[in-house]
Amino acid sequence: MVNVLSRYKRPLFCGILVGLVVIAVLLIMGDFKEVIRVFLKFDIRYLPLVLILAPLNYIFRYIKWNYYLRLVGLQVEPKMNKLIFMSGLAMTVSPGKIGELIKCYLLKEHMGAPVSTTSPIVMAERLTDGLAMVILASFGCLAFAYGGLVLLAVAVLLVSVLVLFQYEGLFNRFCTLLARNNILKRFSDFLFRFQQNTRKLFNLPGLLFAVGIGVISWGFEGLVIYFSVRAFGGEISILSSVFVVSFSSLAGALALIPGGLGVAEGSIMALLILTGLGREMAAATTLVTRISTLWLGVLMGILGLYLAQRKLFFTGSRDDTVWGQGVRKK
Repeated sequence: MVNVLSRYKRPLFCGILVGLVVIAVLLIMGDFKEVIRVFLKFDIRYLPLVLILAPLNYIFRYIKWNYYLRLVGLQVEPKMNKLIFMSGLAMTVSPGKIGELIKCYLLKEHMGAPVSTTSPIVMAERLTDGLAMVILASFGCLAFAYGGLVLLAVAVLLVSVLVLFQYEGLFNRFCTLLARNNILKRFSDFLFRFQQNTRKLFNLPGLLFAVGIGVISWGFEGLVIYFSVRAFGGEISILSSVFVVSFSSLAGALALIPGGLGVAEGSIMALLILTGLGREMAAATTLVTRISTLWLGVLMGILGLYLAQRKLFFTGSRDDTVWGQGVRKK
């Protein structure tokens, strides 16, 4: 068996290194001395709230993870399942979060679950998280001019996507239309395979449940910004906070940079300045937000990955029972 930490330590180490560089840049952009001065004014009473909100996000995402496992007929030993889910958090700083496929690898080693069954779960997690953040960002737009028009446009787009995925005939026609263009043909093929693999996961009730969970879980991260600004003595609305964190997360994800490093931080700081915060307070809030919502999760993930590997590889804890499509095989 391959040592999982050895296999993934290089991208993990690179992500941590880039993260340290980004932190240094933020301190320089905010004026190091002024940022430190802002940190000294931090109201410690807000610290428990800031630290607990991101783990609440992980708890709700774990509920969605379990829901998807049940949909594909996988029953994982509870303790190992928690460790496998936590392991994915360590790979948040991998390019495009592709390292979260480590969960598929661990499930295969633990219980023989085929990657073809489990990888669509990871894709569905990311897609529904993305849809949830689009919804949050659109609601956050209400804090700005023309926010109502943005919300309406997003609602129309999401309804169109739902209709497209629910009606196979319409979906096939859409893929055929894309395939006529040589540039879009590869995307059409990918979209068709994705829809076939995720058909079980994207039934209408399941999709609404998963996106709803995503709205709640990622909404907690928006509150991290709100309470951080309050702790530094600043003022910001909850809608603005939600918009900042959801927009920056989408920008970081689309950039396919490990953990959105640099892109997410730059977006958060720029948007906070646009809401009226000073440069030094915006830099300090960005640092607290990313430590709470990214690096705390990475640390939890590293611990989960270590414990999962120890349980799976060192103690020989392997469940040879495979659950697939409701049929138990030995």
